[in-house]
Amino acid sequence: MAPSTTAALISAGGAVIVALVGVLVEFARRQHRVMGEVRDQVSNTHQTNLRDDLDRVISGLERVLDGQAEHSRGIAALRTDLSHERAERLAVAERLDHHIARPAPPA
Repeated sequence: MAPSTTAALISAGGAVIVALVGVLVEFARRQHRVMGEVRDQVSNTHQTNLRDDLDRVISGLERVLDGQAEHSRGIAALRTDLSHERAERLAVAERLDHHIARPAPPA
């Protein structure tokens, strides 16, 4: 291989290596910036751990859901009671209408 070809290959290889290093440095800089943004979102600025906070929220949500289920059962029971009361009221009204519609006994 001619010395001029070798020199050209070394120069081209050096340029490629410099370009790759530049790309890697830029990639690392962007990753560092993104990681900083992520750290800002998840790092604690208070005394409790994030996991403990989430556990407390989940526990509270479970209590809310349990209360909602209890209220649903209570409402279903009230609907049943109202349905029963309505049926009894209609039966009494029907008996009263029947009683009123009967002819009076002769006096």
